[in-house]
Amino acid sequence: MRLDWISARNFRCFDSQLFKMAEQFNLFIGNNGTGKTAILDALAIAVGSLLLWLPAKSRVFKQDDVRVSWHALGETPTLEQQYPVVVTCEGEVADRKATWERRLNSAKSRTTRQTTSEIRRIATEMSDQVMNGESVTLPVVSYYGTGRLWNQKRRTGVGKRRLATEKPGSRWRGYQDGLNPASDEKRVLAWFKTQEMAAIQEERSIAALEAVRAAVLTCVDNATRVRFGVQRDQLMVTVGNEDLPLHLLSDGYHSMVAMIADIAIRAATLNPHLGERAALETPGVVLIDELDLHLHPKWQRRVVEDLMSAFPKIQFFATTHSPFIIQSLRDSEKVRLHNLDNEQAVDSVGRSVEEITEEIQGVKDVQRSKRHADMIEAAKQYYGVLQGEKKASEAEVAQLKTKLDELAEPFSDDPAFVAFLNMKRAAAGVAGE
Repeated sequence: MRLDWISARNFRCFDSQLFKMAEQFNLFIGNNGTGKTAILDALAIAVGSLLLWLPAKSRVFKQDDVRVSWHALGETPTLEQQYPVVVTCEGEVADRKATWERRLNSAKSRTTRQTTSEIRRIATEMSDQVMNGESVTLPVVSYYGTGRLWNQKRRTGVGKRRLATEKPGSRWRGYQDGLNPASDEKRVLAWFKTQEMAAIQEERSIAALEAVRAAVLTCVDNATRVRFGVQRDQLMVTVGNEDLPLHLLSDGYHSMVAMIADIAIRAATLNPHLGERAALETPGVVLIDELDLHLHPKWQRRVVEDLMSAFPKIQFFATTHSPFIIQSLRDSEKVRLHNLDNEQAVDSVGRSVEEITEEIQGVKDVQRSKRHADMIEAAKQYYGVLQGEKKASEAEVAQLKTKLDELAEPFSDDPAFVAFLNMKRAAAGVAGE
């Protein structure tokens, strides 16, 4: 499964917007409120169209998805919802090109599915093939929101009931809660326990388990081993020289292990015929909000490449505020940066973090702190008044001097700052203090 483009009309903050997608990794950046998460939600509705015709829960439009518009009529402004809300996309499903659309026509209507006939035919064929036990490869569809670490029933294992193993079930379990932005860590742990116990009992390696292990170790920095400790009834991860249960890992390690394991387990569940290559051979669409969440900058610089290495056939859509992740993007047609602040400012290859932060993310004077910038501005205003460049009362002058003194105190040992003040004082004819 792959999306080539998606358009959103009257969806959240978007009046009408078209996004062309790269086939492997799409990274969305922009200021708060520019629509990064909104794009992921629109994508969830688009890819969820496949799940409409499968034993899985899809994603529909909610009232919060409807764009609202202010109208000024006389002295009373009004706020009106804008319809229809439409998400249209084109891509490839099961190696077949398809175009489909979902829409919400009014506040009282439901999300339409009539314009997904091509997807329906593909899904129906998949259902028949799975029912007949054929080796059809199913795409992963999953969404990981900003609450992926906390919006779940986390099991600490201390004084808790022992974890149950997973009963045999359908391949369709790989779509269970796939478009729920929260994680289901308990399901991940149950899967690991079941596979680990089967490997012990049968005295052989389990292909699906080895596929998931390989994916986790590819993506988790400095991890050398992952296994379910049967005696401790915990998922154990060896990081460096420490062997720790999942719940005792730092938030960065915890969230990354859980997310990578979840993607790989879905791939192995949907496509058991792929064996140890399930993570490498399974296609699909994965959405990740704030990819940098809880990750150290050193890890942020490698996370995109790690994901593409562990899951080379999955198309990723992620958001971030991290210049380190932006900097890590390779120069490739398979990767695309989408800048919602400035669609022209997307050339990040070979640039320094400072250049990316200033020229792409629009943050000025990143070499100095905001306090330092405020101090310089206060000094200019104060000495400008003293030089007669600007009129001000005695009270305003005193207020400017007090503000400058407060801002300048932390920089009193900075030679460059002292030289700057002396220059301004000399120009203003003010004796140094």
